[in-house]
Amino acid sequence: MASLYDMGVTKLAIPAWQIALYVGLVSFFMVSRKTKYCLLTTYLSALYWGYYLFGRELLSAARGSAALETAYISFGLGLVALCLMALFYEEP
Repeated sequence: MASLYDMGVTKLAIPAWQIALYVGLVSFFMVSRKTKYCLLTTYLSALYWGYYLFGRELLSAARGSAALETAYISFGLGLVALCLMALFYEEP
């Protein structure tokens, strides 16, 4: 069983200022009832942090091919664009 001391000694893989910025933005959007912007912030943060954490593995798996990195970024931005279209589309 882990003690409280052991639980407090952790290394964050994502810098704390980025987490604080994300939490601040999401909190602001939730308080101002801008749920669509909150979701968009979450999608963009997940895309960035996924590349930030696993970018080296992606590049090593690509073996120097820029097409894989371009495909990752393109599909990620395409997903964000489709989410934006779905979020801002209003039925009559």
